[in-house]
Amino acid sequence: MAHDSIQGFKADLVLSGLATEADFAAIDEFVVSTITEAVRLAIDPVVSPRMSLQKTPDAIEKIMFSNTRMPKMEDREPDLLQKREDNLRVQQIAKKERFAFDANGKPVSKNKVYQYRDALFEAVLDGFCTDPTLVAYGEENRDWGGAFAVYRGLTELVPYHRLFNSPIAEGAIVGSAVGYAMSGGRALVELMYADFLGRAGDEVFNQLPKWQAMSAGILKMPVVLRVSVGSKYGAQHSQDWTALVAHIPGLKVVFPATPYDAKGLLAAALNGTDPVIFFESQRLYDYAEQFHQGGVPAESYEIAIGEPDIKRQGKDLTILTIGATLYRALEAAERFEKEFGLSVEVIDARSMVPFNYEKVIESVQKTGRIIVAGDACDRGSYLSELARNIGDLCFDDLDAPVAVLGSRNWITPAFELESDFFPQASWFLDICHQRVLPLPGYVADKSFADVELIRRNKFGV
Repeated sequence: MAHDSIQGFKADLVLSGLATEADFAAIDEFVVSTITEAVRLAIDPVVSPRMSLQKTPDAIEKIMFSNTRMPKMEDREPDLLQKREDNLRVQQIAKKERFAFDANGKPVSKNKVYQYRDALFEAVLDGFCTDPTLVAYGEENRDWGGAFAVYRGLTELVPYHRLFNSPIAEGAIVGSAVGYAMSGGRALVELMYADFLGRAGDEVFNQLPKWQAMSAGILKMPVVLRVSVGSKYGAQHSQDWTALVAHIPGLKVVFPATPYDAKGLLAAALNGTDPVIFFESQRLYDYAEQFHQGGVPAESYEIAIGEPDIKRQGKDLTILTIGATLYRALEAAERFEKEFGLSVEVIDARSMVPFNYEKVIESVQKTGRIIVAGDACDRGSYLSELARNIGDLCFDDLDAPVAVLGSRNWITPAFELESDFFPQASWFLDICHQRVLPLPGYVADKSFADVELIRRNKFGV
């Protein structure tokens, strides 16, 4: 006690005349009474009944997610700098074609077509114009249109206290978002690259997903964390770390690959009260909508988180994809049909947590075969989790084992070598020939042969 810094500080304050012994006695009395009351409430069986998983087996499940739709966290008008219709980017987007192809089936030029980044912009814009508590921040969010030009135009529309740049401090970005949400606000924050998730490990893995359940459902956690999955930038900026967050209970995880899905899923995330990790592929920011007839609606709409979508109908083979690999799978589907007469059904997962397996089961019951594919490294990926569940749920319907097609278990190489790292269209034919269904006359790369799989695992590559 002679060296207790608290007692020493107290003595210095008393000696300097800044406080009296009576002041500290009052503080001590307040602390003791507050803690005593908290303990009394905690041990009162009526006020704080004990949870019984025997009586209510789903008690913990019910408090992990609030699953509440709440577009406005407070009932007041949002602070804006201009009317929505006066915003230059809003006016520019209004002139764009919202579907990838014109009436003759020809692709619309990139400078005239509505893109993936425009879909994200519109969802964020709807959020800012609806929820007065919504704030968005991250590294380079306000200037230069934000990362990858998603936020271009918002600087003129949204005041600085609602959209601002943060320091390069990922832990502080996510941690402050958690605190803001616990205080009743809604946060849209960005880490720019998935590789930076490690800089906010405790905040993403321990704080963001846990507080709703730890508060017995009293608190809500309306935080959307935007994370891009890179390409072109090598080992430390081009990794798909979806498996890391999908592994953590209490987080919702989505990865849309089309403009229509991106707008609808981001709207659902921003109108909800649960933490959502929202992955985006940097390869797709300038992609146009190719699937939803009529293009992307101008008005706001929501897509339920957890529902996969069939992007191509087929009857001989199913391919389930996560993220940008969807487009390589569609290329492969064309080759399967043209070269081997195989009809391929392509399903876009869109979400990882939650995930409704019903459409996948129905597809496998029809085709008897499935490849699960994504850009994450094969080892330890969420692809394997999907494959395991599909193998269990579709055991009687499968004519071959579930095949998993991910990136190589390497550090991500330089851009000019990425075609040897990320799944390509030809890889789908290779893995199908060697693991699922032999293709007549096809000469496959040996990457998926037993001896090669054993060799790679032996050396950890």
